[in-house]
Amino acid sequence: MQTWAPNADDATVGMLAACEGVARGRTGAWRDSRPGLLALMTTLPGRPYNGLSGLDATAAPEDATALANDLAASGVSWCARLRPSVPDDVDAALRDVGLFAEDEALLMATPLAASDFENHEALELDLSTRRAEDDRAIATVLGAAFGTLPSSAARLLDPAHLKSEGTEWHLGKVDGVPVTCAMSVVVGDAVGIFAVATVPEARGKGYGSAVTSRALAHGFAAGATFGVLTASPEVQGVYERLGFTVMERWRRLLPSL
Repeated sequence: MQTWAPNADDATVGMLAACEGVARGRTGAWRDSRPGLLALMTTLPGRPYNGLSGLDATAAPEDATALANDLAASGVSWCARLRPSVPDDVDAALRDVGLFAEDEALLMATPLAASDFENHEALELDLSTRRAEDDRAIATVLGAAFGTLPSSAARLLDPAHLKSEGTEWHLGKVDGVPVTCAMSVVVGDAVGIFAVATVPEARGKGYGSAVTSRALAHGFAAGATFGVLTASPEVQGVYERLGFTVMERWRRLLPSL
């Protein structure tokens, strides 16, 4: 029986470590930290992978502004996500350099063991970990689900990065047709879940839940003690049915186009 569950600080540390894991082995990736702040640029297209994290009350507006300017200079999409303890004047400083408040990012975590997820796997769904020949199928799913361009998908599937210990893609097919995928990154006690995608015509059948469950099971088997992800409020219920709990609600700000 599980007697331990991560708290918000555990989940935050695990999520940021997993995000840094996404950056491993990527040319041009960088990180910079200031008191109460962490900036991470993976070079990957997509806001979930790059941004400014506000961690606690020691975050200073001038540091947030400096890091935001560095991220903006990268030319890659990014966002700022601020924990509840970050002072409001950090938000104001970010708005002054062109960011605007959009919505919340939910930090969610689960301590459940792999066996707790078996009943979420749809019988008709064939799930597997990535093989080299699966890259085109994964790219197809990402393109259909998120509009990810083939060139961007190729960067997500960079062989140099995928050699990094703890990183794995998971693919689901129905009758040989790719319909869903997810990426897991194990760092320390945490397994971070990223890029959960299902093609539009296969949604509502539990395939996204199934591939998420498989990614978690893989991470727990590799030694992780909890799973962590960030989600929009619209899909909160999906992850709660998998055993995830909202640890914190982070303020999210986006750069103006």
